[in-house]
Amino acid sequence: MKSRRSIWIMAVAVASLLWVGGFAAPPPTSAASPVYKMDMAAWPPGGPYLEQLKMFAKRVETYSGGRIKVNLFAGGMVCPSTKEFDALESGAIKWGGTCFNFNLGRVGKVGGLFGADPGGPNATELFAWWRYGEAHKLVAEMMKRAKTDVMVIGGPLHLTGAESFGWFKKPINSLSDFKGMKYRCMGLYGEVAKKLGAAVVNLPGGEIYQAYERGVIDGFEYCTPSMDYSAGFHNLKAVMHEPGFQSTTAMCCLMVRKDTWAKVPDDLKGVIEAATWGSMEDYSWMMLEDAKAMVKFKEAGVKIHYLPADVQKNIIKMVDQLHMELAKGDPLYKKVLESRNKFLEAFRSVDYIVQPRYEWKYQFVK
Repeated sequence: MKSRRSIWIMAVAVASLLWVGGFAAPPPTSAASPVYKMDMAAWPPGGPYLEQLKMFAKRVETYSGGRIKVNLFAGGMVCPSTKEFDALESGAIKWGGTCFNFNLGRVGKVGGLFGADPGGPNATELFAWWRYGEAHKLVAEMMKRAKTDVMVIGGPLHLTGAESFGWFKKPINSLSDFKGMKYRCMGLYGEVAKKLGAAVVNLPGGEIYQAYERGVIDGFEYCTPSMDYSAGFHNLKAVMHEPGFQSTTAMCCLMVRKDTWAKVPDDLKGVIEAATWGSMEDYSWMMLEDAKAMVKFKEAGVKIHYLPADVQKNIIKMVDQLHMELAKGDPLYKKVLESRNKFLEAFRSVDYIVQPRYEWKYQFVK
């Protein structure tokens, strides 16, 4: 009798606890293990660019309902930063997030047309060309010509606004100011800088700060305002230059080995591709980060110099001439350039005519 009474009291106590906790406790469940793991090496060592790739990883996991687990490794953790393409080809990694501009020696200078390019498309225009134009088809053609075991999946993995024109010891007011300058820049714009008499220096992003401090370089371009701020450039004795027409956006792609992609379940392939197209969401976040950075630069007393219009125009003319020269020697370069220019002309015919301009209302740079 005493035993039954004890059991009854215990049952009442447990029921009371369940009532207080929310009527009834759910039965214990074990989380399902992900059916596919993506170990992905990205080029950014940190900062806002890496945050964007974390957003991509989260989309993949969310879209798949937890069936995919992304292990994202920052630049330098599993292979040297910007060398992800090489690591993919060697088989050292299976998934990578990197940029064509880091690998022009492998895919050809045509790779520069699909991303950041002097006077080229901004983030919205580039996204549209990739999504609704011929960019993705032409990328596949470029990769086939390169005879690589690496392929590009989906659209731009991350997108940004224009990258700042750069940081220099003194304001640039004419093309002659580049002559003799030890200048860290890259890509097609680097070729223009050489023609202007600059001594172009190739340096990893992590070495820029000290190189400028020690006088190894006189000026440099790097990334967007938020990335520049995270790198601490506001602490340098340097003049910030805008606008970033030499690199109108920054983007990287999701690359994977062909044999790895073949083993991904078909339904999950669609999930991964869809997640790349969410980069426009990340772009909006990045623009807000850049806006915050510009406020911080102002608070830090950074001098911002706006490049004269004739300097911008003449550099873009030189870039256009380089495009023509490269197109003459490479049928694929010509094909991609014509596709992009045709798309941009159509896209901008609406943007520049219909979309309002507010220069009369705002004057951010005096």
